[in-house]
Amino acid sequence: MEIKLIVISALKSMINLKLILLFTLITNTLKMKIKVLLIEDNKTKANDINSFLSKKFPSVELTIRESLTSGLRDLFSNDYKFLLLDMSLPTREGAMSNTINSFEQLGGHRILSEMKRKKKKIPTILITMFSEFGVGESFLDINSLDIIMKDFNDFYKGLVFYSSQNDDWKMSLTKFVEDLL
Repeated sequence: MEIKLIVISALKSMINLKLILLFTLITNTLKMKIKVLLIEDNKTKANDINSFLSKKFPSVELTIRESLTSGLRDLFSNDYKFLLLDMSLPTREGAMSNTINSFEQLGGHRILSEMKRKKKKIPTILITMFSEFGVGESFLDINSLDIIMKDFNDFYKGLVFYSSQNDDWKMSLTKFVEDLL
């Protein structure tokens, strides 16, 4: 009888320990951050996006890079749940980014091309505040851009038109983010 009580007591202790471990695992999982990369050179736009995401989706941990070069470097050296990408980007950060030779109006397309080439196909949402890109033969309007991006349809999820004048972009971004989380 005494051995039976000892065994029952030991089993209860093991069950309690398993429950504690399960609770700890669930708690830690809920605290986990979802890593998201934003490649955006406009500080106001980047701050607006960061502020919105941190309030609407507190589990999102946003990393911001301001150029094509730093964005590519970070994108290929880290794991992100998804990418928020501007279309027009300086090639690198710093003083040289102010010269015309160091700016790519279709820098976002170049990043997507590199992602496809290197098979880094993380879900990507374009966020732009311009409705036209390029000049001459490389000129695109926002609708043409969305069609061209379909070349990356296995990871390109869509386009958000950002404006500091209204909050319409927040609804579009919310829909995309909810689909990705």
